[in-house]
Amino acid sequence: MRNHILIDELQKLKESSRYAIAQGNSYDIDDFKKFLHIEREVENKLKQIIISSSKLNTSQLVLVCGNVGDGKSHILSYLHNEIPNEIGKFQIHNDATESHNPNESSNDTLLRTLNSFTDENISQSNVKLILAINLGTLSKFMEEYGFKFQKLGTFIQKESILDNTLVSSQDFNADSHFHQINFTDYHLYSLTENGPVSDIIKELLCRIITPSESNLIYKAYKKIKDVADLSRCPVKYNYEFLFRSENRELIELLIIQSIAQNKEIVSVRSLLNFIYDLIVPIQLSSLADIDQLNAVRNLSDSELIDCLIPNYIFEHADLSNLFARLSELDPCNVRSDETDEKLLKLQSIDSPSELFAINIQPELYGEVFKTIKMDEVDRNLVSKFFLRLNFFQYGNLFENSNFQEYITWLYHFNKGNPTYLNKIYNLVENSVKKWYGDPKKGDKVVVRLGRRQTKYRVFQDFSLTPKPYIPNNSEDKVLYQFVQEFTVCYASPIPNEQDIKIAIDYSLFKTLKMINKGYRPNKKDNNNFIYFVYFINEVIQGNQYNTLYIDEVNVGKPIDYKLTKNHFGGYKFELVS
Repeated sequence: MRNHILIDELQKLKESSRYAIAQGNSYDIDDFKKFLHIEREVENKLKQIIISSSKLNTSQLVLVCGNVGDGKSHILSYLHNEIPNEIGKFQIHNDATESHNPNESSNDTLLRTLNSFTDENISQSNVKLILAINLGTLSKFMEEYGFKFQKLGTFIQKESILDNTLVSSQDFNADSHFHQINFTDYHLYSLTENGPVSDIIKELLCRIITPSESNLIYKAYKKIKDVADLSRCPVKYNYEFLFRSENRELIELLIIQSIAQNKEIVSVRSLLNFIYDLIVPIQLSSLADIDQLNAVRNLSDSELIDCLIPNYIFEHADLSNLFARLSELDPCNVRSDETDEKLLKLQSIDSPSELFAINIQPELYGEVFKTIKMDEVDRNLVSKFFLRLNFFQYGNLFENSNFQEYITWLYHFNKGNPTYLNKIYNLVENSVKKWYGDPKKGDKVVVRLGRRQTKYRVFQDFSLTPKPYIPNNSEDKVLYQFVQEFTVCYASPIPNEQDIKIAIDYSLFKTLKMINKGYRPNKKDNNNFIYFVYFINEVIQGNQYNTLYIDEVNVGKPIDYKLTKNHFGGYKFELVS
């Protein structure tokens, strides 16, 4: 055997592989791509839009919007085989892959492509066009040429295509020239009443290890699984580690939490790349083919443990954004009395392998552990490995956590559940009141005036008028299309001014929950959440006629003085008895 054929086949998952790119203008899905293809909700919606609009006699523009690498081209390419007659009625312009005339800008190319859909031409045209376009490109195009496409601009605004705080409409309008599917409204996971799930991640992880004639990766594994020289191969072990459904499920939940907590954009293409990086450690993937086999043969026990998934998944923040986020979920960062007791025993026991044998299920070991002399490996590495194996054995990511609460609220927010909308708005309003200190009175808020005061505190009357957006998802049990953060909206305290909005992501949510339990934000919080500080200033400083109450700290009276301003510009300062 001259090279590591399992690594060779796994390389087809890499983003740099020729297998990763689809053009979208024709069917170019080979057998391996077809084997890995997973039908997504966004694909079903796009298919129905194309079928419906293909039957209309008027000009039809289907916008397929999203971000780089999110699968627009792949799905369009796949649909050429699924609905060839319907999609054959459309011209297809793929903004990401279409070649441009070197003498014109990308916007000029788009202008020429969309000429049939200008306000001047759209009624006389019967052109059908599918435009796969990234949201940034669409925004820039409309900024430059929107005056020629006011009807299209109205549609984009009505459908909230460029507003990431709202989900675009799901309805097909047969009377319209324009239709759209926005990939940014769909994510690698879906929301359910019982927590988040990802059919895409689950199915991809399962499909990669499925015995099948179409699965070139599994066929390569079969050829090397009994080769003596590869008995200590971490790639083989990592691949076998995914055979266990519980391991795949925990990796799925780890990825979901990483995405949802950080609003991370993870495309199907980058997910496949992640799976490659997870199975093939960088110590091997960076080597030439002939050197990989030699490296496997010469791995020390410590190097081998470093390469195994339970360790590797938390140790390589430099590989990608997703790996960086996963490192933040390292079970070694979470301690309990029970794990501390086991770690103390692990540090003092003569034979750590005995503790592994007692506490870790054999299924997590695999044959490779029979070759590792655990007693001779550095105890810190052994301790980390023990904690992480425990996590894969018992791990429950969401139980009694801030994230569990956040994802539950997010589900009900996207469904427009009034009970949870009330919770979210109360959380925000109470946090506004307490950000600069607890006023101890429900109808007052502390006002920050210049530098921090130690002798006096200033309050003013405080009330907000919520203007919640109610999504139309009340009948759906599973949400495939949703926003990943709460957006709350209040009427401006200044008459005739625009409403005031603020987006609450997981990081801010966690901080607001702490504030409601008595935590006082510090300078770092003010810098990290400057947009929330700005929001506070907007909602509490909008009315110049609000009375200011001045409290002399520690005097013992709740309020000592008040300053008022009348509508004629006069001021009145008085002692409150």
